[in-house]
Amino acid sequence: MLREKPFHKISLTEVCKCMEINRTTFYKYYKDIYDWKEQLEQECLHRTEDILANCGLDDMREILTQQFKDMRENVELYGLISSPNFESNVLELSISMILDKADTETKKYLSLDMEKDYKRKWDCYFVIYGCLGVIECWIKEGIKETPEELADYYMNSLRQSLIR
Repeated sequence: MLREKPFHKISLTEVCKCMEINRTTFYKYYKDIYDWKEQLEQECLHRTEDILANCGLDDMREILTQQFKDMRENVELYGLISSPNFESNVLELSISMILDKADTETKKYLSLDMEKDYKRKWDCYFVIYGCLGVIECWIKEGIKETPEELADYYMNSLRQSLIR
């Protein structure tokens, strides 16, 4: 359904029909379709938190690799939440959580006063949203490249655009 129309235009009746369940079964697990959406978003964020907690590394490439492996292993979930029609910023939040654990050099750059240097601010937005677009494309096109290849691409983009 999300391939055809935005989340806010989908009714509970359509969801139940698509999932071949009745409303009672749906309400057993969710208050409404917004609760269902929020639970999916929270699951993704918890998965990122678990990766960050279990990695115990300051190696951002390794953290990204683990995140991308999780996306590959849970492609249905991430494919759903990365759909523009799902109307969510959960991928952005996950990447922000990872960037908070960034290596020292990247953190130093990201912590600069962006209001005084608008070009750096633009660089940050360009890289972060560009990489989010690459992740969405990677998922949408069937995750052909390895998580390691995507992590390398992401790290190279960060280095080239942010660290001068």
